[in-house]
Amino acid sequence: MTTQTNVSAPGRPRASRPARSRINDRLLSASDDASGSTLLHIEVQQRLERLWQTGGRRGGTGRRPEWISIRPAFLKEQPDSEHGPVLPRLVRAKGLALRLELLMLFDAQCRFEPGQQVHLGRTVEAAADQSSESWQGLVLADSTGDYRDAPTLRARQIRDALRVLDDQHHLVRVGKDNRRQRRDYDKVTLLSEASTPTQRPPYAVPAPGGLVRISRHFFTSLWVFALTNTEIAAFLALSAKRADFPLTHTDAGVYAPQSTRQRQFALKENTWRSARSLYQFRLLDRKLDPNRDPRSGIIADFGARWKKHEVMPTTFTIADGALEKHAVPTIDQILNHETVDDMMRLERTGHEIAISGTAGRVTR
Repeated sequence: MTTQTNVSAPGRPRASRPARSRINDRLLSASDDASGSTLLHIEVQQRLERLWQTGGRRGGTGRRPEWISIRPAFLKEQPDSEHGPVLPRLVRAKGLALRLELLMLFDAQCRFEPGQQVHLGRTVEAAADQSSESWQGLVLADSTGDYRDAPTLRARQIRDALRVLDDQHHLVRVGKDNRRQRRDYDKVTLLSEASTPTQRPPYAVPAPGGLVRISRHFFTSLWVFALTNTEIAAFLALSAKRADFPLTHTDAGVYAPQSTRQRQFALKENTWRSARSLYQFRLLDRKLDPNRDPRSGIIADFGARWKKHEVMPTTFTIADGALEKHAVPTIDQILNHETVDDMMRLERTGHEIAISGTAGRVTR
Protein backbone atom coordinates (compact mmCIF):
# COMPACT_ATOMS: atom_id res chain seq x y z
CA MET A 1 0.00 0.00 0.00
CA THR A 2 1.29 3.38 -0.96
CA THR A 3 1.31 5.96 1.75
CA GLN A 4 0.27 9.40 0.56
CA THR A 5 1.34 12.55 2.26
CA ASN A 6 -1.34 15.19 2.50
CA VAL A 7 0.06 18.44 1.25
CA SER A 8 -2.17 21.44 1.51
CA ALA A 9 -2.57 23.45 -1.65
CA PRO A 10 -0.47 26.56 -1.62
CA GLY A 11 -2.49 29.56 -0.66
CA ARG A 12 -2.22 33.01 -2.09
CA PRO A 13 1.08 34.48 -0.88
CA ARG A 14 0.74 37.30 1.58
CA ALA A 15 1.81 40.62 0.20
CA SER A 16 5.04 41.70 1.78
CA ARG A 17 4.92 44.92 3.73
CA PRO A 18 7.04 47.63 2.08
CA ALA A 19 10.04 48.92 3.97
CA ARG A 20 9.38 52.03 6.05
CA SER A 21 11.59 54.19 3.84
CA ARG A 22 9.80 52.97 0.72
CA ILE A 23 6.43 54.06 2.11
CA ASN A 24 7.76 57.58 2.60
CA ASP A 25 9.56 57.59 -0.77
CA ARG A 26 6.21 57.12 -2.50
CA LEU A 27 4.71 60.08 -0.66
CA LEU A 28 7.80 62.16 -1.40
CA SER A 29 7.51 61.57 -5.14
CA ALA A 30 3.70 61.58 -5.44
CA SER A 31 2.40 64.04 -8.00
CA ASP A 32 -0.81 64.76 -9.89
CA ASP A 33 1.35 66.11 -12.69
CA ALA A 34 2.41 63.48 -15.23
CA SER A 35 5.85 65.06 -15.40
CA GLY A 36 6.25 64.89 -11.61
CA SER A 37 7.37 68.51 -11.47
CA THR A 38 4.71 69.54 -8.96
CA LEU A 39 4.99 67.47 -5.78
CA LEU A 40 1.72 66.55 -4.09
CA HIS A 41 3.07 66.74 -0.53
CA ILE A 42 3.92 70.42 -1.06
CA GLU A 43 0.51 71.20 -2.55
CA VAL A 44 -1.41 69.39 0.20
CA GLN A 45 0.68 71.05 2.93
CA GLN A 46 -0.10 74.49 1.49
CA ARG A 47 -3.82 73.71 1.24
CA LEU A 48 -4.07 72.45 4.82
CA GLU A 49 -2.17 75.46 6.11
CA ARG A 50 -4.56 77.69 4.15
CA LEU A 51 -7.55 75.79 5.60
CA TRP A 52 -6.22 76.43 9.11
CA GLN A 53 -5.55 80.10 8.34
CA THR A 54 -8.84 80.93 6.60
CA GLY A 55 -11.29 78.32 7.86
CA GLY A 56 -11.87 77.35 4.23
CA ARG A 57 -13.24 80.79 3.32
CA ARG A 58 -11.48 82.68 0.57
CA GLY A 59 -10.11 85.89 2.01
CA GLY A 60 -11.54 84.98 5.42
CA THR A 61 -10.06 84.21 8.81
CA GLY A 62 -10.53 80.83 10.39
CA ARG A 63 -10.67 79.80 14.03
CA ARG A 64 -6.97 78.84 13.87
CA PRO A 65 -7.03 76.33 16.73
CA GLU A 66 -3.55 75.55 18.00
CA TRP A 67 -4.83 72.25 19.38
CA ILE A 68 -7.20 69.74 17.82
CA SER A 69 -9.34 68.00 20.43
CA ILE A 70 -10.49 64.38 20.39
CA ARG A 71 -13.07 62.81 22.68
CA PRO A 72 -11.44 60.13 24.88
CA ALA A 73 -13.98 57.47 23.89
CA PHE A 74 -12.40 57.37 20.42
CA LEU A 75 -9.06 56.35 21.92
CA LYS A 76 -9.62 54.28 25.04
CA GLU A 77 -12.09 52.14 26.95
CA GLN A 78 -14.88 53.93 28.80
CA PRO A 79 -16.42 52.53 32.00
CA ASP A 80 -19.99 52.96 30.77
CA SER A 81 -19.51 51.50 27.27
CA GLU A 82 -19.58 47.89 26.10
CA HIS A 83 -18.35 48.62 22.58
CA GLY A 84 -14.73 49.62 23.16
CA PRO A 85 -12.73 52.38 21.45
CA VAL A 86 -12.73 52.84 17.69
CA LEU A 87 -9.01 53.51 17.31
CA PRO A 88 -7.73 49.91 17.54
CA ARG A 89 -10.24 48.84 14.89
CA LEU A 90 -9.21 51.68 12.59
CA VAL A 91 -5.55 50.69 13.00
CA ARG A 92 -6.38 47.39 11.31
CA ALA A 93 -8.33 49.04 8.50
CA LYS A 94 -6.46 49.24 5.21
CA GLY A 95 -6.22 52.44 3.23
CA LEU A 96 -7.06 55.96 4.33
CA ALA A 97 -9.85 55.38 6.88
CA LEU A 98 -7.92 56.43 10.01
CA ARG A 99 -6.25 59.40 8.31
CA LEU A 100 -9.47 60.62 6.73
CA GLU A 101 -11.35 60.42 10.05
CA LEU A 102 -8.70 62.55 11.77
CA LEU A 103 -8.59 64.96 8.83
CA MET A 104 -12.35 65.50 9.09
CA LEU A 105 -12.02 66.35 12.80
CA PHE A 106 -9.32 68.88 11.91
CA ASP A 107 -11.47 70.33 9.11
CA ALA A 108 -14.47 70.73 11.43
CA GLN A 109 -12.51 72.42 14.21
CA CYS A 110 -10.90 74.88 11.79
CA ARG A 111 -14.33 76.00 10.57
CA PHE A 112 -16.92 75.59 13.34
CA GLU A 113 -17.31 76.77 16.93
CA PRO A 114 -17.90 74.37 19.85
CA GLY A 115 -21.50 73.15 19.85
CA GLN A 116 -22.16 74.51 16.36
CA GLN A 117 -23.75 72.18 13.81
CA VAL A 118 -21.03 70.85 11.50
CA HIS A 119 -21.59 70.60 7.76
CA LEU A 120 -18.31 69.92 5.96
CA GLY A 121 -19.86 70.05 2.49
CA ARG A 122 -16.82 68.81 0.57
CA THR A 123 -16.93 66.77 -2.62
CA VAL A 124 -14.57 63.88 -3.21
CA GLU A 125 -13.25 65.20 -6.52
CA ALA A 126 -12.47 68.76 -7.51
CA ALA A 127 -15.03 70.65 -9.59
CA ALA A 128 -14.29 73.75 -11.63
CA ASP A 129 -17.05 75.87 -10.06
CA GLN A 130 -16.77 74.82 -6.40
CA SER A 131 -15.83 77.35 -3.74
CA SER A 132 -14.22 74.93 -1.27
CA GLU A 133 -11.37 72.46 -1.63
CA SER A 134 -12.26 68.84 -2.36
CA TRP A 135 -11.11 65.89 -0.25
CA GLN A 136 -8.98 64.92 -3.22
CA GLY A 137 -7.03 68.17 -2.79
CA LEU A 138 -6.57 67.75 0.97
CA VAL A 139 -5.34 64.15 1.04
CA LEU A 140 -1.79 62.92 0.53
CA ALA A 141 -1.55 59.28 -0.45
CA ASP A 142 0.47 56.87 -2.51
CA SER A 143 -1.52 56.98 -5.74
CA THR A 144 0.81 55.05 -8.02
CA GLY A 145 -1.03 52.70 -10.33
CA ASP A 146 -0.86 51.28 -13.82
CA TYR A 147 -4.48 51.71 -14.84
CA ARG A 148 -5.57 55.02 -13.29
CA ASP A 149 -4.04 58.46 -13.08
CA ALA A 150 -3.06 59.65 -9.59
CA PRO A 151 -6.05 61.96 -8.87
CA THR A 152 -8.54 59.30 -9.97
CA LEU A 153 -6.90 56.60 -7.88
CA ARG A 154 -6.78 58.90 -4.84
CA ALA A 155 -10.50 59.67 -5.28
CA ARG A 156 -11.19 55.94 -5.26
CA GLN A 157 -9.13 55.53 -2.08
CA ILE A 158 -11.15 58.31 -0.42
CA ARG A 159 -14.48 56.70 -1.39
CA ASP A 160 -13.25 53.35 -0.08
CA ALA A 161 -12.29 55.01 3.22
CA LEU A 162 -15.68 56.73 3.53
CA ARG A 163 -17.44 53.41 2.94
CA VAL A 164 -15.36 51.76 5.67
CA LEU A 165 -16.03 54.65 8.10
CA ASP A 166 -19.77 54.33 7.41
CA ASP A 167 -20.32 50.57 7.22
CA GLN A 168 -17.82 49.28 9.76
CA HIS A 169 -17.15 52.09 12.22
CA HIS A 170 -20.26 54.32 12.22
CA LEU A 171 -18.22 57.55 12.06
CA VAL A 172 -19.85 59.06 8.96
CA ARG A 173 -23.14 58.72 7.14
CA VAL A 174 -22.85 58.56 3.37
CA GLY A 175 -25.86 59.96 1.55
CA LYS A 176 -27.93 58.33 -1.20
CA ASP A 177 -28.28 59.16 -4.86
CA ASN A 178 -31.94 58.19 -5.23
CA ARG A 179 -31.96 58.69 -8.97
CA ARG A 180 -29.10 56.28 -9.57
CA GLN A 181 -29.86 54.08 -6.54
CA ARG A 182 -26.35 54.20 -5.15
CA ARG A 183 -24.28 56.01 -2.54
CA ASP A 184 -23.46 59.68 -3.01
CA TYR A 185 -20.00 60.23 -1.56
CA ASP A 186 -20.36 63.98 -2.05
CA LYS A 187 -23.07 64.00 0.63
CA VAL A 188 -21.33 62.90 3.80
CA THR A 189 -22.41 63.68 7.36
CA LEU A 190 -19.65 63.57 9.96
CA LEU A 191 -20.74 61.72 13.10
CA SER A 192 -19.30 61.86 16.59
CA GLU A 193 -15.93 60.15 16.97
CA ALA A 194 -17.46 58.52 20.07
CA SER A 195 -20.21 56.85 18.00
CA THR A 196 -21.21 53.24 18.59
CA PRO A 197 -23.28 50.78 16.52
CA THR A 198 -26.37 51.85 18.47
CA GLN A 199 -25.72 55.57 18.95
CA ARG A 200 -24.51 57.72 16.04
CA PRO A 201 -25.05 61.40 16.89
CA PRO A 202 -23.92 64.09 14.43
CA TYR A 203 -20.49 65.50 15.15
CA ALA A 204 -20.21 68.72 17.13
CA VAL A 205 -16.93 70.42 17.99
CA PRO A 206 -16.35 69.56 21.67
CA ALA A 207 -16.23 72.22 24.36
CA PRO A 208 -12.92 72.43 26.25
CA GLY A 209 -12.31 70.08 29.16
CA GLY A 210 -11.50 66.40 29.54
CA LEU A 211 -10.27 66.01 25.96
CA VAL A 212 -7.17 64.61 24.28
CA ARG A 213 -5.36 67.36 22.40
CA ILE A 214 -2.83 67.16 19.60
CA SER A 215 -0.98 70.03 17.95
CA ARG A 216 -2.50 71.44 14.78
CA HIS A 217 0.93 70.89 13.16
CA PHE A 218 0.19 67.16 13.22
CA PHE A 219 -2.10 68.04 10.29
CA THR A 220 -0.61 71.11 8.65
CA SER A 221 2.86 69.50 8.55
CA LEU A 222 1.34 66.27 7.14
CA TRP A 223 2.30 63.87 9.95
CA VAL A 224 -1.27 62.58 9.72
CA PHE A 225 -0.37 61.19 6.26
CA ALA A 226 3.34 60.45 6.69
CA LEU A 227 2.96 58.21 9.75
CA THR A 228 1.69 54.63 9.49
CA ASN A 229 -1.51 53.51 11.22
CA THR A 230 0.40 51.96 14.11
CA GLU A 231 2.59 55.05 14.51
CA ILE A 232 -0.49 57.29 14.59
CA ALA A 233 -2.14 55.01 17.17
CA ALA A 234 0.93 55.03 19.42
CA PHE A 235 1.12 58.82 19.19
CA LEU A 236 -2.57 59.23 20.03
CA ALA A 237 -2.36 56.79 22.94
CA LEU A 238 0.60 58.66 24.43
CA SER A 239 -1.32 61.90 23.90
CA ALA A 240 -4.16 60.37 25.92
CA LYS A 241 -1.73 59.48 28.71
CA ARG A 242 -0.45 63.05 28.66
CA ALA A 243 -4.02 64.32 28.99
CA ASP A 244 -4.51 62.09 32.05
CA PHE A 245 -1.15 62.91 33.68
CA PRO A 246 0.04 66.30 32.38
CA LEU A 247 2.48 67.03 35.22
CA THR A 248 4.01 63.56 35.06
CA HIS A 249 4.40 63.94 31.32
CA THR A 250 6.30 67.20 31.79
CA ASP A 251 8.46 66.06 34.70
CA ALA A 252 9.35 62.45 33.90
CA GLY A 253 7.40 61.26 30.87
CA VAL A 254 4.45 58.88 30.63
CA TYR A 255 4.25 55.16 29.96
CA ALA A 256 1.69 52.39 29.71
CA PRO A 257 2.43 48.92 31.16
CA GLN A 258 1.40 45.97 29.04
CA SER A 259 -1.79 45.38 31.02
CA THR A 260 -2.87 48.98 30.48
CA ARG A 261 -2.11 48.84 26.76
CA GLN A 262 -4.50 45.92 26.35
CA ARG A 263 -7.16 46.86 28.90
CA GLN A 264 -7.36 50.61 28.33
CA PHE A 265 -6.39 51.03 24.67
CA ALA A 266 -6.89 47.51 23.22
CA LEU A 267 -3.74 48.03 21.15
CA LYS A 268 -1.41 45.21 20.24
CA GLU A 269 2.26 45.05 21.13
CA ASN A 270 3.45 45.82 17.58
CA THR A 271 1.51 49.09 17.75
CA TRP A 272 3.36 50.14 20.89
CA ARG A 273 6.67 49.22 19.30
CA SER A 274 5.95 51.99 16.78
CA ALA A 275 6.90 54.44 19.54
CA ARG A 276 10.49 53.62 18.55
CA SER A 277 9.85 55.11 15.11
CA LEU A 278 8.25 58.18 16.68
CA TYR A 279 11.38 58.60 18.78
CA GLN A 280 13.56 58.15 15.70
CA PHE A 281 11.54 60.85 13.91
CA ARG A 282 12.08 63.12 16.98
CA LEU A 283 8.36 63.36 17.81
CA LEU A 284 9.09 61.78 21.20
CA ASP A 285 11.85 61.98 23.75
CA ARG A 286 12.39 58.86 25.85
CA LYS A 287 14.06 57.59 28.98
CA LEU A 288 15.01 53.90 29.14
CA ASP A 289 15.97 51.61 31.97
CA PRO A 290 19.73 52.26 32.37
CA ASN A 291 20.38 48.55 31.75
CA ARG A 292 18.27 48.30 28.59
CA ASP A 293 20.05 48.12 25.23
CA PRO A 294 18.73 51.14 23.24
CA ARG A 295 18.57 49.22 19.94
CA SER A 296 17.57 45.66 20.88
CA GLY A 297 15.45 46.57 23.92
CA ILE A 298 17.03 43.74 25.95
CA ILE A 299 17.53 44.46 29.66
CA ALA A 300 20.66 42.99 31.23
CA ASP A 301 20.01 40.52 34.07
CA PHE A 302 16.28 41.06 33.63
CA GLY A 303 15.03 38.18 35.82
CA ALA A 304 16.99 39.10 38.92
CA ARG A 305 16.29 42.81 38.58
CA TRP A 306 12.58 42.17 37.98
CA LYS A 307 12.30 40.20 41.24
CA LYS A 308 13.87 43.15 43.05
CA HIS A 309 11.48 45.61 41.35
CA GLU A 310 14.45 47.37 39.80
CA VAL A 311 13.28 47.36 36.15
CA MET A 312 12.24 50.81 34.97
CA PRO A 313 9.60 51.28 32.25
CA THR A 314 10.43 53.31 29.16
CA THR A 315 8.85 56.75 29.55
CA PHE A 316 8.03 59.15 26.74
CA THR A 317 7.59 62.89 26.40
CA ILE A 318 5.85 64.30 23.32
CA ALA A 319 8.01 66.86 21.50
CA ASP A 320 5.31 69.14 20.10
CA GLY A 321 7.84 71.47 18.51
CA ALA A 322 9.11 68.70 16.23
CA LEU A 323 5.66 68.49 14.63
CA GLU A 324 6.25 71.88 13.02
CA LYS A 325 8.71 70.34 10.57
CA HIS A 326 7.30 69.12 7.27
CA ALA A 327 6.84 65.39 7.88
CA VAL A 328 7.68 63.88 4.49
CA PRO A 329 11.11 65.47 3.90
CA THR A 330 11.93 65.08 7.61
CA ILE A 331 11.33 61.33 7.53
CA ASP A 332 13.22 61.11 4.23
CA GLN A 333 16.25 62.80 5.77
CA ILE A 334 16.24 60.54 8.84
CA LEU A 335 15.74 57.27 6.97
CA ASN A 336 17.72 57.91 3.78
CA HIS A 337 20.27 60.58 4.71
CA GLU A 338 21.10 59.73 8.32
CA THR A 339 23.36 62.17 10.16
CA VAL A 340 25.78 61.39 12.98
CA ASP A 341 23.32 62.91 15.44
CA ASP A 342 20.54 60.67 14.09
CA MET A 343 22.71 57.61 14.70
CA MET A 344 23.77 58.76 18.16
CA ARG A 345 20.16 59.41 19.10
CA LEU A 346 19.32 55.72 18.67
CA GLU A 347 22.07 54.83 21.16
CA ARG A 348 20.86 57.14 23.92
CA THR A 349 18.99 55.93 26.97
CA GLY A 350 17.77 59.36 28.10
CA HIS A 351 19.98 59.44 31.17
CA GLU A 352 22.89 61.18 29.42
CA ILE A 353 23.50 64.89 29.81
CA ALA A 354 24.82 65.55 26.35
CA ILE A 355 25.06 68.94 24.68
CA SER A 356 25.38 68.50 20.95
CA GLY A 357 27.60 71.04 19.28
CA THR A 358 26.37 70.24 15.78
CA ALA A 359 22.64 69.92 16.37
CA GLY A 360 22.34 72.42 19.21
CA ARG A 361 20.18 69.96 21.14
CA VAL A 362 20.21 69.12 24.83
CA THR A 363 19.17 65.58 25.73
CA ARG A 364 17.57 65.11 29.13
